[in-house]
Amino acid sequence: MYSTLFKKVLFPLYESGFRRRDTLKYLRLLDENQWQSQAELEVRQWQHLMRLLQHAYKQSPYYRQVFKDLGLQPEDIRNYDDFRKLPICSREDVVAHNEQMIASDQRTSVIRKTTGGSTGVPVQFAIDRDSYEWRNAATQRGYAWAGCEAGRHTLYLWGADIGDPAPLQALKTRLYHRFFNRKMFNCFKLDAAEMRRCVDYINRQRPTGIVAFTTAVYNLARFIDDNKIKCAPVPAVIIGAEKLYEHQRELIERVLQTRVFNTYGCREFMLIAAECDRHEGLHITMDNLFVEILHNGKPVAPGERGEIVITDLHNFGMPFIRYRNGDLVIRGSHACSCGRGLPLIEDIDGRLMDEIVSVEGKVLSGGFFPHLMKEFSEIEKFQVVQEARDRIDISIVPKQPLARAQLDFCSSEIRKVTGEAMRIDYHMVDDIPLSASGKYRVTVSRIAGQNEEASGVRVGT
Repeated sequence: MYSTLFKKVLFPLYESGFRRRDTLKYLRLLDENQWQSQAELEVRQWQHLMRLLQHAYKQSPYYRQVFKDLGLQPEDIRNYDDFRKLPICSREDVVAHNEQMIASDQRTSVIRKTTGGSTGVPVQFAIDRDSYEWRNAATQRGYAWAGCEAGRHTLYLWGADIGDPAPLQALKTRLYHRFFNRKMFNCFKLDAAEMRRCVDYINRQRPTGIVAFTTAVYNLARFIDDNKIKCAPVPAVIIGAEKLYEHQRELIERVLQTRVFNTYGCREFMLIAAECDRHEGLHITMDNLFVEILHNGKPVAPGERGEIVITDLHNFGMPFIRYRNGDLVIRGSHACSCGRGLPLIEDIDGRLMDEIVSVEGKVLSGGFFPHLMKEFSEIEKFQVVQEARDRIDISIVPKQPLARAQLDFCSSEIRKVTGEAMRIDYHMVDDIPLSASGKYRVTVSRIAGQNEEASGVRVGT
């Protein structure tokens, strides 16, 4: 079986041999860690945190100034109360102090990336090689809880590359996914014909699992159910990128005869938390991240809601210390019956992203627009508003002017997934107002009947 060959031979040769990465070493360590008690994990976590603070003080001009402004040295941080004296870092802080945050000793070797800007504020950031390996190992561990280990046959309903990649790059991407035993479907182009093709693939190839945007797999399940299409069972469905509602979980599990595994992450850190097979909450990857859940700057009690603030324990290239990503979560109130020491998040409130509906009735996840806008470093903030099925307005707060060709490219990519009938108007603005709840809404649908609880409008056959 390919998955066994991949696990025991091909992946070690590729990852540890050819790429000379420590991903598998970290994966073995994470697999051992998960069965330690929370108290044991907290001791190790604190050691990693202190090492990070020492490094940030010595190598990051931004954090050295933060400590100086507070009159602190890293050795003054002796407990969690001391740690919370450090200021919370926002997306706007990262945008304003990006280069100063990067460690001086790793400036030429970091891997630079851009977030999708799901709060309306795209962020450029950097990670070092070691952090890349840690976060990939953490993701593999979380996916393994659903039986979707790397190398097992998995169908992905995920975002594809923006634009038209060069033939050589497209070939490399196809070979990469084939090596990992993945079948990719673009979740932003999931019309009726593509969903039928997806069902045919499931029936023919019987993948071990599906990894998908919430809206994409929910709409696929609705399509199958509404049209009474026969679909083979799928052992597991891993959800990501968008909030999962209980009615979505119930439909997906019934139609695909599966179990849904909820995950939570963001591009800055990859996997933050994931469900195990007990489905009692999402285990926080505390052996890679230091996660705080706060209200008015103080830790919330078990079962209470708060904003999530994250410190990456292993990103020495560009330290992220007490970073607020804009999400709200509910802190777990109990330990999972699986026996893992990793603490739980009970639920993710996430952030509000309405769906966009095309003239033909096709539903487009609001997550498409952060995926697209990350390609434009000129954009500081953005918001997409749909007033009618054939029109969307995009407000942009530019960091620097965008060329007409860039806007034309943006329109072309949008019409690839909404159809050519969609009118797209751009508005360059000085600022974008907050919603009544005090948050940015990245996509806003003003079509009657559209709201966050009605996720998954029926797609025509």
